[in-house]
Formats: sequence, structure tokens, C-alpha cells
Amino acid sequence: MPKPWRRLLRRKDRAAGEPLSEAERAVETAFRVLLLRAPDPTERRDRARVLQGGRSPEELDRSLLGSAEFRQVYEGLSGGGDLGRNRELVERDVLPRVGNAEGFVAAAYRCLLGREADASGAGHCLESLAQGASYLSVLEGLVRSYEFEARYEELCPQVGLVPRDVQLSELANPAKWDNPEWVSLLRSVGTVPPDKLSMHRKAYEITQTLFGLERLGRLRQTARVLSVGAGHEAILYWLANRVGLVVATDMYETDWKEARAGEGDEDVVRRPEAFAPFPYREDRLVFGKMNGCRLGLGDGSFDVAYSLSSIEHFGGFEGARDAVDEMARVVKPGGLVVVATEYLLSGPVTDETFPPEEIRALAARPGLRLLQPIDERVQTRYEMEPVDLRTNPYQTPQMVVRNGETVFTSVIFFMEKS
Repeated sequence: MPKPWRRLLRRKDRAAGEPLSEAERAVETAFRVLLLRAPDPTERRDRARVLQGGRSPEELDRSLLGSAEFRQVYEGLSGGGDLGRNRELVERDVLPRVGNAEGFVAAAYRCLLGREADASGAGHCLESLAQGASYLSVLEGLVRSYEFEARYEELCPQVGLVPRDVQLSELANPAKWDNPEWVSLLRSVGTVPPDKLSMHRKAYEITQTLFGLERLGRLRQTARVLSVGAGHEAILYWLANRVGLVVATDMYETDWKEARAGEGDEDVVRRPEAFAPFPYREDRLVFGKMNGCRLGLGDGSFDVAYSLSSIEHFGGFEGARDAVDEMARVVKPGGLVVVATEYLLSGPVTDETFPPEEIRALAARPGLRLLQPIDERVQTRYEMEPVDLRTNPYQTPQMVVRNGETVFTSVIFFMEKS
């Protein structure tokens, strides 16, 4: 081994037994109080160098308070949930090494509240510790105080907020599973697992519809919603609990009773409660047999009309076009038309898939305004193997599918009536 490396290793060995410098002690204290762990040697060294370079311990505290790691600690301390730490080890090995009781309380005030401890507050904390309270309980009390909440809000108003995909009109997009707001809606429907390995384009269509309705302000107690090609999907019952009226229309033909998870079962018209996945406001949901291309409903009767993976079964492009025009007719001016259907990615066109140019034509029907351009490049940003519907149509994740040589996915777009 070259001599310079021997000298370097000897220097490290000697340093291991040396007492910590003032800057290193400040780093040690801040990590133990705020992150409930000791810094590793590299963290201690690099942070100490910053302090030795002229930065204040208060700046070190602010940097740790702004970290995602502290965010988990904060949520665990303020809500009594998961700290991301073993509480017993923290209580036994981490916090006692900050110092004696007085030193610990003083450090907790400086790191969390950014000030010296007042006599009354310090006295209360010390008395609690003397009576057997845990170190963590002292930190919990400070974190739950109005003073800390105000300081944390001022120092870190955006902490924990990561960029989220909020595009509405697009191809089926796996990025939505990284948006907590979107996943919360998926969970609220309650019929499919919310984890990424279970992602499915049908669950995407339902959740993306709700996501768009919510972001566009259309989920109101007075809203009237029409579903075309509705089947008995869970979204109908979900909406019935949140809007004024939901009218579900479909042909409910015998041919569809065994297909599409039994979505064509006409029994739902007579007994909708028998198909409900959860309790719902029964007076807000009505089912009716109706042709989506010739809706027997008055002009301007609804605030929202939507159709999810149905118009591709209405007779090719012409039938889909007629269905979109009918939805446009029955919504009020300013009303919303939402369409999800099959988007051809490659291979031969079939009767139930639409190439990109036909999708764009459906989104440009007279009297309707596309609220945002359709993001048609979603699939180019992901490496996905299409699920072969002929081999196993139940496989997940399932965002792109193959039927023979035809490869397709879902597309959804939001339009407003002029």
C-alpha cells in the first residue's frame, strides 16, 4: 500500500478518538433533536465545515427542518404516528446523548423554536422529565405548540410538496399514481387496490374523470350528471353521494350481461342497490335503458355528461361521433363533456379502436371546446410491455394492451360546451 494512504488511514484512526469540535457538537445536537438520529461521519464532517466557514447553527437547524426526513419525524411527533424510527432506540440511545436534562431541554428549544428556553417552559419540561416523562414526550409537546406550528409554516410552507402531474386530457398515464390527491380519489372509490403494481387503465379512466371534475369545480351538490354506456360501475354510486342527480344510461342488452364484468346486466335498472359497492344516496341515482346515439333527454338538461370506454362500441367512428354530439346536446352551455375511449398506438385499426386523427376529430365536434390539448406522448415516456388480452386479460399493471397485432391504450379528454 502506498505510504500516503498509510498516513491518511493513521490520521483517521487518530481522529476517531479525539473529542468533537464545537462545530461537530452543534451538528450532533441538531441531528439528534430534529432527525432523532446521529449524523453519519460524512454528514458530521461536511456540516461542521459549513459552520466553521461562518454559517450559524440556526441555519443548520433551518436546513434540517426543511428536509423530507424531518417531515416524517414531524408527522410522527405531531400526530402520534410513524416516526420512521424505533422509538425505544431513540429514547434509549439517541436523545440522552444530547446532554443532561437541562442541556436537552435547552437544545430542544433552540432547535425547534429558534430561541432560548424561558424559565416557565424549561421548568415544566424538567419537572416532567423528573417525574418519568420520556424525552420524546418533551419534543412532542414543543412540536404541537402553536409557536412551533407558526414557525414551521413560516420557514417551510412548501415542505413535503413535490411536483405532481395534473394534466387532464391525455393517454392513460402511470404518473398519476405518484399524485397523492389523485390516489386519494382512487382509494375513495374503493373497488381496486391503489398500489402501482395493480394499476389498470380502467381504474385510471374512473379516477381521472373524478380528478378532472374536482379540479374543474364540477362536483357540486346541485350538479346533474349523465353517464352514457354506464353499466353499473362504482363511479355512479360514488357520484350519487356527491352531486344532485346521476342518470345512468345504457342499452343493458343480454349480449353484454356476461361481458365487461357483467356491466350490461339489466337487473341494475330494477334493483340498482343490489350492485352498489358501498352505501349510497338511492334517491340520487337513476338507471335507464337508452341508446347513447339517440338519448331521449331534453336539451341542456345536465351539467356534466361523460362516457368511459363505451363509445367505441356504438358503431365505429360515426357512432362515436353521434354519441359525443348527443352528450353535447344534453349539457347546458358551459357544461362539461368527458370522453374516455380506446386510442390506437400501433397495428391495424379495429372496429373498437380509434387512430389518433379520429380521436382529434371527436375532440373537435361543433359546439365543444377542448379545455386543454390532449397529451398524446405519454406512452413515449415509459417503457411498457403491452398486456396480451388473448393470453391473460387480468394481468396488471395494465396500461397498454394488445389484441392480436393491434396495440392500444385509453385516452380521456375534457370538453366544455360553448
